[in-house]
Amino acid sequence: NSNNDVLLPSMIVFDLDDCLWTPEMHELSGMPSIPVEGPLDPSDNNSELGTVGMKVPSRRRRGNNNKGFDWGGYANDDGEEVVELYPGARLVLRELATNPKYAVVKIAVASSSLEPSYSRACINGIEIVDGVTMNDMISYSQIGREGQLTSRKTSHFKLLQAQSGIPYDEMLFFDDCNWGDHVGDLQDAFG
Repeated sequence: NSNNDVLLPSMIVFDLDDCLWTPEMHELSGMPSIPVEGPLDPSDNNSELGTVGMKVPSRRRRGNNNKGFDWGGYANDDGEEVVELYPGARLVLRELATNPKYAVVKIAVASSSLEPSYSRACINGIEIVDGVTMNDMISYSQIGREGQLTSRKTSHFKLLQAQSGIPYDEMLFFDDCNWGDHVGDLQDAFG
């Protein structure tokens, strides 16, 4: 190995809600199913256009609040519910998709989303580079809190490890959890 060689993880695992994208799925009033077009490179407004977000179909105006929505959820300044990647997350995913040095790294998601079907709709629709969706990049996916999955990410990682055969110490995990320590739980459970 040369001094320029970098040891890469065999798999990078991302949480979804409020880690890669906003808003969280439980904040939405329905399935995000309408593609939102925009520049795929957040650092270049003149970059190729693609699906940068998924929008919830509009609801009839109800209630007396200034947004016209009464479900108590998320709406942007235009009163629309749009799921979009954070700019930094988009840049990281673009780098993973385009830089050949990451070609050997598997990508996975581990999410305890309360609305797994909404998460899958976004993964299937949001493009990272022209013609490449998040789904195209993801090798392994564990989303939700039903069946073998719980709110604790240890349940997700047991399944990811069984599916991939990749040892836990070769995985890198990104999670924003503010109501517990999923990364610490994984360290305690799997070393």
